[in-house]
Amino acid sequence: MNDKISIRIRVTVIVRRRDDDRMLFVRHLKNGRRYWLLPGGGQDLFEPLEVAARRELREETGLEIGALRFIALRETMSRGVGRHIQFPIFEALEPDFSTLKSGIDERVEGIDFFSAEEVKQHPIFPNLGDDVIRLARGESIEPFQTLSWIP
Repeated sequence: MNDKISIRIRVTVIVRRRDDDRMLFVRHLKNGRRYWLLPGGGQDLFEPLEVAARRELREETGLEIGALRFIALRETMSRGVGRHIQFPIFEALEPDFSTLKSGIDERVEGIDFFSAEEVKQHPIFPNLGDDVIRLARGESIEPFQTLSWIP
């Protein structure tokens, strides 16, 4: 077991285009790996969740939004690695797509919208499994779930 324990909160924001139900994803390049993920990122110490969600969305996509709606919480953990990550998932209501652009986060290589079927064709992290597909279809998901650890 690892003696050093790390707990991280990574806010995740669902942004859907209402005309075609496609969801916004961000492509990252980190440590030589390319992958897609829902917009979001780490919450700073003493930063409210809603503020973190808005900040991360703006940093990665330039988007300004109206209200946020809390959808669910996912978490993953590994005692051996000493990591515990929580993923509060929000939906952005009334996004202003006129502000959409690849953001200022240096890991962001691009942004794109995927349908539920297209989500299956891309490596998406964290691996939220069928949750991402259900959300892309506009369906609800279980409010709380612990995911398998994926290194």
